Amino acid sequence: MNQKSTASRALAIIEMTRATAPLPRTGGADVTEIIEEAHEKYRIKAGRLGGTYVARAFPKPPSKAQGVFAEAEGDSEQDALAALKAKIAARDVHRKQARRWDEAASVSVPNEEEFIEALFQTSLSRPQIAMLKAHSFARDDGMTMDQLARAAGYKSRDTAGNVFRKAGDLIADYLGIDVNEEGIPDREGAALILAFKYIQGEDVATVWIMHAELRHAVHVAL
Repeated sequence: MNQKSTASRALAIIEMTRATAPLPRTGGADVTEIIEEAHEKYRIKAGRLGGTYVARAFPKPPSKAQGVFAEAEGDSEQDALAALKAKIAARDVHRKQARRWDEAASVSVPNEEEFIEALFQTSLSRPQIAMLKAHSFARDDGMTMDQLARAAGYKSRDTAGNVFRKAGDLIADYLGIDVNEEGIPDREGAALILAFKYIQGEDVATVWIMHAELRHAVHVAL
């Protein structure tokens, strides 16, 4: 699947409200009381719509995303909820198995669709967004931590490094990536989920090169 088709698929997931209307709360002769609960990263609702019991997963506030992330049907509201939860769990297992192993970073890199969802759902700060945008446009040339600091308006590379790692922490946490399980060095934190390091020499600044999957996702989501 090429970059354009992957991005289009991810945007379709984020913007499904145009094609799939939310479960209504009132009105309509065949709509029962809506059951609503939190489930992992999502807010899920279930009810009877048009003679069918339907459960749908929506983004949790304060997410910037809109629309339906997953949907399932059942013989009752509870059956539909159970089917939806099973569908989400199966999708997450598939996503984890499909992640690309990056030798340079020694991590399993999420795919573009995962990154797009995470970018829409996580509350990144303005400096973190500025960093990610600038970094994505650097492409394979990458950026040093000093350059990332300037992109975010910081004077200290240490401050920039901490902010960059925290962005990685937010995305890793949303996607359920256990940094300790991945074996990432403590000093790097979850920054290696975002990019890998290219060390040119002792007297040359280390360059951070953003993973291609995240680069494409940033262009779509931010």
